Amino acid sequence: MTELLTHYCWKRLSRSARTCRSPAHVAVAYFSSGAAKLLPLCADSRLVVDASAHAIRSGQTHPDDLKALVDRGVRVFSVPNLHAKVFVFGSEAFIGSANVSNRSNHTLIEAVVATSDRTVVASAKQFVRDHCLHELGPVELDRLQKLYRPPKYTGGGSRRPMLSTPSRIELPRHHVAVITLDDLPVGSGSTQKAGEREGKRLMEYPRTHRLDYFWTGSNDKYAVGDMITQITEGTDGRQMVSPPGKVTNTRLWRGRNDSRLFVYIELPKTRRVELSRFVKRVGRGSRRKLLSDDEVTPEFAERILAAWNR
Repeated sequence: MTELLTHYCWKRLSRSARTCRSPAHVAVAYFSSGAAKLLPLCADSRLVVDASAHAIRSGQTHPDDLKALVDRGVRVFSVPNLHAKVFVFGSEAFIGSANVSNRSNHTLIEAVVATSDRTVVASAKQFVRDHCLHELGPVELDRLQKLYRPPKYTGGGSRRPMLSTPSRIELPRHHVAVITLDDLPVGSGSTQKAGEREGKRLMEYPRTHRLDYFWTGSNDKYAVGDMITQITEGTDGRQMVSPPGKVTNTRLWRGRNDSRLFVYIELPKTRRVELSRFVKRVGRGSRRKLLSDDEVTPEFAERILAAWNR
């Protein structure tokens, strides 16, 4: 069934969000003050918004409301220049003009198409997942909240110039790390354990993520906040790809004749994928780049992240 919602569309959207028994998938440009109550998403839902500096400073997106959802277990992602308004609740999709704001609810005239067409619902859900690339955690949302200014709706003043081309998603640095399983360096156990305790304390999503670690040369430059995709070679020769994770902390160990850098990563509790299968997901020419054991370009990082959302 397909229908057009105009007046009181938010009554329907809010009810659908509140009663949905499965994780929702939402991509909506702006998520303003009070939006967390207007769209009460359940745990494990995915929400994509424009949380760029411009959207925050203009008051169109409110970091504290996003953090309220993160605290409930919702995964929040940012895409600059996002203009879509797509909501998927269970077997129903809503696509239209409505941002998540009290102004949309009480003042603006909106039009939203509601449909249960399976093809449209599946496509809308995939659209959201394809843009789940740059995830926002509590620490980053606290930083963004310092930029927030209440919105101004009066006319006049200068307008932000239109961009001729869409800007690229602002992703953290992304590395691929090719790892061979081996015993800990002799004498490094206490350093590793101390780093692990610190990493667990710094985790942003302890309910849905886990802490992993590896060690590498002491001069390797991994920084807190970097993303790492690990490729691990087991004793059977199989190469397995772990989901991309964020560096929580690092710890340097110095032995008598050796030194190593322990790198701790918070990554989703998702099963690893065999390298040959993952290469097919990422696309042509990806095997060499995945085995480069180095930082990758933002373009290739997007391909890696998108492959995990299929």
